[in-house]
Amino acid sequence: MKENIASKIKTVADPIAEKWGVEILDIEYVKEGSNRFLRIYIYKPEGVSIEDCENVHRNLNEVIDGVIDIDDNYYLEVSSMGYEKGFRTDREFEIFKNTNVEINLYNVFNGDKHYTGILKEHNENEVKFVINNQEHTFLNKDVAKINRLFEI
Repeated sequence: MKENIASKIKTVADPIAEKWGVEILDIEYVKEGSNRFLRIYIYKPEGVSIEDCENVHRNLNEVIDGVIDIDDNYYLEVSSMGYEKGFRTDREFEIFKNTNVEINLYNVFNGDKHYTGILKEHNENEVKFVINNQEHTFLNKDVAKINRLFEI
């Protein structure tokens, strides 16, 4: 059901985002405690501004309830993906290919579960990184989270 809501929202949200010069990267409809959140993550190459988030939020908020039937009360959040959000969509992997990322594994590999490296490739089965100048391939099921690396 959550995925169905997210896909319906994406159909409505894509043209709104395009109107404001941004792209929808991911949509989450989640329950946290007693609250539900509909999170829309947007992207543009030069960076997402507060105004971008406000424009998409305002326009989406005006049409969403009339188009999508969501029984529960929810909070609508529109933001950039930031650095903490893990990659989930093919588009996120495509955009951040050849950039530095944090890699968290479920199991220990070479003495650790946490690495930084360069994201090289991703497909439905595996993901490839360069870690310490060596290429490593992990099955997607062995990777807990991949997210952007914040560098100073």
